[in-house]
Amino acid sequence: MKYNLLITGGNGDLSKALYEELKDSYEVCTPARNELDVTSIKSVNDYFNGKSFHVVINNAGTLYSSLVDDSDPAKWINDINVNLVGTYLVSRAAINSNKSVLIINVASTAAYNSYKDWSSYCCSKAGVLTFSHCLKNDGINVYCLCPGAIDTKLRDGLNISNKNIMTLSEAILPFLSVLNGEYNTGDVIFYRKGELVINP
Repeated sequence: MKYNLLITGGNGDLSKALYEELKDSYEVCTPARNELDVTSIKSVNDYFNGKSFHVVINNAGTLYSSLVDDSDPAKWINDINVNLVGTYLVSRAAINSNKSVLIINVASTAAYNSYKDWSSYCCSKAGVLTFSHCLKNDGINVYCLCPGAIDTKLRDGLNISNKNIMTLSEAILPFLSVLNGEYNTGDVIFYRKGELVINP
């Protein structure tokens, strides 16, 4: 019998790559936003009604680039809602349906930085990192991945030069390591092209 595995942000490039890698070993669900809006309490509760997952990967994410004074408040707040609030709502629902669920939260190396014109993204990912520590303290089987730049559509429109962008194949390796039991509950895996640090 295959374990049930949920990946949020089903239309994202990383989610699609994870699906292709895991579909033979797990019953993988990758709902699109019209099926699971992670920012909506009702949508999350409705989606989890009658469902239980062994593994949840909180991968839904947005990145709004703007200086604070030029920013659109709705877009700034959307980063917080999708990246942080969505991680909370989905984790809460997953735990309530299965106390032994394994949760992988996707933060970012940006959680440790304050990049110019990425304030909403950095703040939201720092929140995901701290929330993961809170889940560990609650006794939840949680891991927090903090990847660096990945070659996905999330980077479309960004005016940032980066020679160290990971391929999707490189980016999914730490996910597989978590699922293979290579890390300890509560570990933070900080990684980018050519570098991986546990609990930085």
